[in-house]
Amino acid sequence: MGLIERVVAQEFADSSDIARQEPPSIGGPTFDLDFDALAKRGAFTPDRFGKAPTQELRAIKRALLKRLGLLHGGGRNRESLRSGGRRRNLVVVTSTRPGEGKTFMAVNLALSFAIEERLSVLLIDGDAMRPKVRGYFDLPEGPGFTDRLATPSLSLATLAWRANAAPLAVLGEGTRQGAATDLYSSDVARSFFAGVSTAAPNRLVIVDAPPMLATTDAFALARHADETVFVVQADATPQPAVTLALDELLEVNQNVSLVLNRCLVPGGGSHYGSYEDYYTYGADRRPTGNEKS
Repeated sequence: MGLIERVVAQEFADSSDIARQEPPSIGGPTFDLDFDALAKRGAFTPDRFGKAPTQELRAIKRALLKRLGLLHGGGRNRESLRSGGRRRNLVVVTSTRPGEGKTFMAVNLALSFAIEERLSVLLIDGDAMRPKVRGYFDLPEGPGFTDRLATPSLSLATLAWRANAAPLAVLGEGTRQGAATDLYSSDVARSFFAGVSTAAPNRLVIVDAPPMLATTDAFALARHADETVFVVQADATPQPAVTLALDELLEVNQNVSLVLNRCLVPGGGSHYGSYEDYYTYGADRRPTGNEKS
């Protein structure tokens, strides 16, 4: 067991561990996790525990838990994490532009938290224009996130798919809406996120949002987030584009963490799903031209 594994295991060892406090089940239709198919897509699977991307993912995961206030040394009293009726358990994952690995990151975080830590996770596809989350799990197209926002009377239990072998639920993108940004910025969306956050405070909610420079949808979703994970394709995304996207993102949410994806590895080559660095940004730290992009 490596350092990250030992630290995480110790953090979740006591009887008040959030992993042992089972949140209410979302219910709904169920699906089986096809680990062979997930492995072919480069996703996290139980048999990849000892491999480099998994070790790097653990480091990112632990940093994210600390940012959310779940790994404080003095225990994790979730009541103390409440702020304005909300719990710190909502994570939005985005990028500067398409193809940088944001969906890959969102899916892997969800799988790793659910399988390795046994934390309950609700994974939401918030990229209605280019939805990819369902494809990782071979789930059919159907009503989902946008439908729930457009019709609040719809029950999440009937829309989300629940994995049989792990505490993971997946809410697809839903029907494409003409004004998704307005929908994501609405009071209905605010109420939805507040509801899923407070109804199951021991559940992580991870939203795969569109790229920042492709649509304003991502900014609307980031406003609701307790933490925004910003994925950058290493040595490929132009620094000015990263700076522009981060500056605009920080205007709507100060809790931003940056992950470099597909970094070069020793011995030559690179692999999809390599996570090298994890930076944290906020009001007192903005990107400079000296950082890797």
